[in-house]
Amino acid sequence: MSRKLTRRAFIKSGGQAIAAWGAAAGSFSFLTRVLAGAPPVKSRVILAQNPKVINQRNECNQEEVTALFNKALLALTGAANSAHAWASLGLVNSDVVAVKVNCNNWTIDLRPHQELVRALCQSLNSVIALNQIIIYERSNSDLVDGGFTINKTGTGVRVFGNDDGAGYHPQEKLTRIITDTASKIINMASLKCVESDFGVSLFFKNHIGSLLDKDMSKCHGDPDFLAEVSARPSIKQKTILNLCDGLRGTYRRGVPWYWAGIIMGKDPVTSEYAAIQVINEKRKMDNVSLLQIPDHLRIAENKYKLGTWNPTKIEILKV
Repeated sequence: MSRKLTRRAFIKSGGQAIAAWGAAAGSFSFLTRVLAGAPPVKSRVILAQNPKVINQRNECNQEEVTALFNKALLALTGAANSAHAWASLGLVNSDVVAVKVNCNNWTIDLRPHQELVRALCQSLNSVIALNQIIIYERSNSDLVDGGFTINKTGTGVRVFGNDDGAGYHPQEKLTRIITDTASKIINMASLKCVESDFGVSLFFKNHIGSLLDKDMSKCHGDPDFLAEVSARPSIKQKTILNLCDGLRGTYRRGVPWYWAGIIMGKDPVTSEYAAIQVINEKRKMDNVSLLQIPDHLRIAENKYKLGTWNPTKIEILKV
């Protein structure tokens, strides 16, 4: 005897079929997850710490830093190795990756740790040639002050500033290093508390160094402009990773802090929110007033749809 298929049974059977297909394919689309009854995917950010990576003299252990970076990357992506991890982030072997570093020495001589930069480049080298990596900052002199050697040759990682990078894009008003030369971007910020109008100087403020010199001051006191910079097509569409150097940072203006870790995420809003929580955890321990969520993060989520700082939509993993 034939049975009449009810609407509920039809939806259930269809959902089971789609779920089975999604599992076989190795990933779920949004529709698949809804029909299968799975919870929504949360924005993941990794907090990776190891006291062995650095000592109180700001000296890093390269082996430990490399291991920490690799551990964080695999935790973020769920991949089995670095090549698969980068592939899951959209990296292909023809890509040119621009890495925006922060060489502003500031009050406690904060600059990128070369060991972390090397770990990043070594990992990228599992997919692309080293010469397809560009380390950049506002100027060549900033990079030299940050401990880098300028390199525009065809061998090794390239290192040069905006003043040596073919100028700025007329529409996006960003360095051509990221609009024209690079196909992917990694935003590498420092774990920095400034206690000014920003509160912190992290991923969003890091791209001040991608702007025309005359536009840099607009980021101060204008949270909408600061958020809008990261919404410009080249930054929004090309950025595949946000990496915060927290080996040595600050939790109060001018006070050095050896957090001995890194923060890593795909979503710039989530990543910055997580970094603020890390800083606030230390400030709470020292009975210092907690930092509030800065306006530029609210604007970045609500107006420019760059990510989320809603704790219920975030998965913070400590490794």
